[in-house]
Amino acid sequence: MTIHNIALYHTTSKIFETALSSIPKEIDIQVNLSFDIADKIAQILKNKNLSQRDFAKKIHRSEAEVSRWLSGTHNFTLSTLAKISNVLGEKIIGVE
Repeated sequence: MTIHNIALYHTTSKIFETALSSIPKEIDIQVNLSFDIADKIAQILKNKNLSQRDFAKKIHRSEAEVSRWLSGTHNFTLSTLAKISNVLGEKIIGVE
């Protein structure tokens, strides 16, 4: 790595850190929850040996929609989470 590349890396890194630090805490929490939910659904599908296609058929949604859910960026409604939980027969989220 050249001196120029090192300087560019540090500058880019500082810009990135500044951008991340300016994200409101509630947005950070929301993004983390979205990814946690997507990971939980994906893990349940894996444990049940259920493909996205088969799950989509069971829940009467398109495979593309299920794929969006599992991307971790979908903003789930409580209704959708209840349907997913019902179809999978497992709790997706809980309140402590």
